[in-house]
Amino acid sequence: MENSQSSQSVMRDAVLPDADPMRPVALAWDKYSDVALAGWYTLLSRDPEEGEIQSFLELHPAMIPGGSGDVGPGGHHGSDAGAVFREPQLTGRGRAFEPDFMWVTRSSGLITPILIEIEKPSKRWFRKDGRPTAEFVHARDQLNDWRSWFSRDGNQALFRDKFLFLGDKYMNRPLEPQYVLIYGRESEFGFGGGHRNPDEVRYKRDQQRARDESFMTFDALRPRHDHSNSMTLTMTAQGPEVYAFSPVYGTGPYTGEEALVLGDPQAALLRSVMMTDERRAYLAKRWAYWQEHERKKRDDPNGIYFRTLGVE
Repeated sequence: MENSQSSQSVMRDAVLPDADPMRPVALAWDKYSDVALAGWYTLLSRDPEEGEIQSFLELHPAMIPGGSGDVGPGGHHGSDAGAVFREPQLTGRGRAFEPDFMWVTRSSGLITPILIEIEKPSKRWFRKDGRPTAEFVHARDQLNDWRSWFSRDGNQALFRDKFLFLGDKYMNRPLEPQYVLIYGRESEFGFGGGHRNPDEVRYKRDQQRARDESFMTFDALRPRHDHSNSMTLTMTAQGPEVYAFSPVYGTGPYTGEEALVLGDPQAALLRSVMMTDERRAYLAKRWAYWQEHERKKRDDPNGIYFRTLGVE
């Protein structure tokens, strides 16, 4: 009898994702990936402005590199809430800066901010004589600006207070920022791309990268499955707010902590693409459910909860 009662107690305190087969489900990953990539290449074919690229990626955070240890020396634990910031403001000592995107990833020994600069895709890396274009030099120099910001006294502490929004569990880990430039098209480095020796200019480009930098073309971007459960955030004066969810985002037993901090998801769900209205309503309901569960857990610090993995 005691074993039975113990088992019932565990089940009562177990935290399980919703497994109702009739719930509105997200678009299948393979379908989403195919449709998103087709939309991406259609956009690139129209010679878009930088703002159009920014808007597309804000709604498809799974396409933004850097969220899961794929850039830099660490970050394989991912970012808090699977979140990438849109146009975060780096303010503190010295000049203020605004990268286009930023992940803040974690590993067992590091915090790794991934700061990303995008440009109009049609800009070229090199002139016909093999010298870097003024546009490339300017874009690359923005990475130097960000690096100098992190080197100023006090700015790293300000960064931790502002962008590590789920508490102080990682506050004492060293910061090792990485800087990403997404620039130009792969066709420039092929035959017919305007260079007599394409391999030589590609090699020259890659040799210009610093140890903490990554260069890539817009053609290299594609949906990453390990970024599938991601969201785009805006950092406001009141704290972070969800701007949009990945089209295949799902809630689960680990959603509560971030949901309490991020607040009402309704505007972000309306902004999110490739979701049915039924799916949006379901996610809003489950988001509120996990918020309430987190409140109860905090009111009962001695409670024991057994959480299982799963995405709703």
